[in-house]
Amino acid sequence: MRHIKRFLLVLALLIVSSVGAWHFLPQVLTHASSPRAGTPSTPIQHVVFIMQENHTFDNFFGAFPGANGITEPQASNPMRSDLNHGGAALLAAQDGGKMDEFPDRGHVQYTQSDIPNYWAYAQQFGLGDDFFTSDASSSVPNHINMIAAQTGGLNESSPQQGCKSTQNTLISSMNVSDNSYWQYPCVSINSIAQELDSAGVSWHYYGGTPIWNAALMIKPLYTSDSRNIITNSNQVLTDIQSGKLSTVSWVTPQSFPQSDHPPEPLQGGQNWVTSVVNGIMNSSYWANTAIFLTWDDWGGFYDHVQPPQLDGLGLGPRVPLIVISPYAKKGYISHTMGEFSSFTKYLETTFNLPSLGQRDAKNISDLSDFFNYSQTPQPPLVLNKLPLSTTLVVPAMPGVPGAINPTVGGPQSNFAFSVIYTRTDIPAVHNVIIDGTSTFAMTRGTFAKNGTLYQYKTTLTPGHHTFTFNFSDGTGTITLPYNGVPFPGPDVYPFNVIPSISPNNALANQTIVYKATYRSTTNTPPTLTEVDIDGVPHTMQYFSGHNWQVGVTYIYSTTLSAGEHYYRFRFADGSSYGTFTYEGSTDPIVTALMVKGTSVTPTSGTGSTLFTFQTTYTNVSGNAPTSAMLYVDKTAYPMTYVSGSYSAGALYQVQTTLPVGSHTFYSVFSDNQTSWADPLSPTTYAGPNVGAGAKAVPPGTLITPPDTSEIADPS
Repeated sequence: MRHIKRFLLVLALLIVSSVGAWHFLPQVLTHASSPRAGTPSTPIQHVVFIMQENHTFDNFFGAFPGANGITEPQASNPMRSDLNHGGAALLAAQDGGKMDEFPDRGHVQYTQSDIPNYWAYAQQFGLGDDFFTSDASSSVPNHINMIAAQTGGLNESSPQQGCKSTQNTLISSMNVSDNSYWQYPCVSINSIAQELDSAGVSWHYYGGTPIWNAALMIKPLYTSDSRNIITNSNQVLTDIQSGKLSTVSWVTPQSFPQSDHPPEPLQGGQNWVTSVVNGIMNSSYWANTAIFLTWDDWGGFYDHVQPPQLDGLGLGPRVPLIVISPYAKKGYISHTMGEFSSFTKYLETTFNLPSLGQRDAKNISDLSDFFNYSQTPQPPLVLNKLPLSTTLVVPAMPGVPGAINPTVGGPQSNFAFSVIYTRTDIPAVHNVIIDGTSTFAMTRGTFAKNGTLYQYKTTLTPGHHTFTFNFSDGTGTITLPYNGVPFPGPDVYPFNVIPSISPNNALANQTIVYKATYRSTTNTPPTLTEVDIDGVPHTMQYFSGHNWQVGVTYIYSTTLSAGEHYYRFRFADGSSYGTFTYEGSTDPIVTALMVKGTSVTPTSGTGSTLFTFQTTYTNVSGNAPTSAMLYVDKTAYPMTYVSGSYSAGALYQVQTTLPVGSHTFYSVFSDNQTSWADPLSPTTYAGPNVGAGAKAVPPGTLITPPDTSEIADPS
């Protein structure tokens, strides 16, 4: 009995203590009983994960004192356009671990003056310089890894709504053995959110942009915990102020201008993060909260550290990790290897939860080295928001993919300089300044979604050019970029290259033709004719033409494995201007099965008309489909085999009557390994029109919904 009283006395003293109590109490209780799942094992009672967009460690913190970084030329703020940052482009850039094929435009870096608030958090709290993206790809897989320590196979980003997507929405996917396939973006996997539910720990996922909302892509969360999935990211600010912050919160931005996604200005992302952090620091939550701030993928930017290879999916390039908490070690730089699954591992450690048995079970950091729970708690670091004008915006819309287009060309190329003016007045000053000396008035053009497009079009002499925009905004003038570093480009050569690739969507056994027409104003033959496919260079062969000024065409033909691929063209003429590099894109998309030619006959009729829908299904392995579906509006109809071989093309049909109205349709087929749709989302086929006097629809008419994307392409 004496020992029991002594234990109770010690326990009481611990409870009335502050820091020491939290540091020692869990150890005392461990001897009495095992920690209950959901019970914090540290002073941390609230955890907030903030995931921003598209910057590597070297791009943001390569020059941070004491960190493992390198120095690169300063980047313009904002960028002139987005960079290709898909998985296929990254595979080419990393070049088998040599890290030597990143685009020149990605070899840039921001300074402390560009990101003062992020820099201040890193100086005061903790910064990780050995923290990697989970998958060597873009946004979607890395967001899912953050809450599930796996992706369910989803490996690439494209416009989708997770489990709310139309059935013809398919995502490029890959398993840990590096095998590619296509699937619907709604996966049945376990996640740390489900374990939090089981342990009675509250959580919310704030995701204003669908492809950054991982909870929408995990079927068990979408079907049973949709109340915890908040599609307005700004709601987190209200929940903090009203004392309704959950124990665990995942926070992603609303896109422009909050996300740091190029070509967004960096002030917008910092102001968004600062609002969330200040809100916590100015509340009672600060005393027991850990905030983890990171960026979801490489964004097309260089990082000099070769990522470790845990499996066929990753890791991907380093990104910054900043840990903000009263218990974060002051000015600490962590050199312990972690990745986004470390967030899951941290929650498992902190709340005594079982492992998901995925990446969290591997030898990665649980991020505990960032903390000292015995230290005197750090005070809040409340920062001011940064001045930001949104008068000028770099466009990112169909036909106008950035501030300059094309980015590379010849003396006869017509270069378009473009910017969006968001005010409703007509500015007195509306200039583009090329190479710092030549000022040209821009022409007021079409209305964009959030303002008016201004453009200036011209030809330029060979050389590497730069440009800025200067506009009046009612109170003075504003110059873009904001940090005084001009936009790079365009790069002009004494020749031009007109590229093409066919087809854009292909079967795995189908020939892909890369073609480039070379035209030299000096009538000089090329010394380099190269296409790089997935980082591997191939010399293109002469195809047609005899006059260098008129144009000579070169081709390279090949077949490719299933999946997404990246290409770029490289030409030179031996002059001092160097190598013409067309940055290329993620093409072609190659699949093991294809559905095409989906149609309806007739394309109009009445409520009693029997409509015949048909499509052609081809599978390179000769496999029959496990699912063959037609969707008319939201209604599914199983299709029936009619004739033909699966390897050469099999005809499928379904007949049905339809209600009065205008309809749309598409087909979706699957085998045991992959799926394909015709057409792919967001496009659908129009027809049939049903009703008295209904007008016929031209066969093959496609419907594409209006562009509702933000300024920056959210990927």
